[in-house]
Amino acid sequence: MPYWYVWWRLFEIQKGRCACCLEPPSVVDHDHRSGAIRGLLCISCNKLESAYHRRERLCVHEPPHCFQHYWRNPPALRLGWEKRRAVLLRSGHGTAFPVSLGG
Repeated sequence: MPYWYVWWRLFEIQKGRCACCLEPPSVVDHDHRSGAIRGLLCISCNKLESAYHRRERLCVHEPPHCFQHYWRNPPALRLGWEKRRAVLLRSGHGTAFPVSLGG
């Protein structure tokens, strides 16, 4: 599945906003264990989500925009991507190469 397609579909569903706040999104977020795509996050939420997951930080968002809620109900849930390990294509120097989102 091309990277641009993933971005475009999630951007449309999320109305051009981060899945956890009102900022514009910057990254495609995914579960590092399963590789499943979850949604688009801004840089700040992406860093905070990671730290929250490692129990280094507390959730800074008021409910319902908490990371626990985001993990249970990611925007990609509507597209069925949360259950699949996704391989995206990125363009680099005129060529496309597969990039695994698992980790």
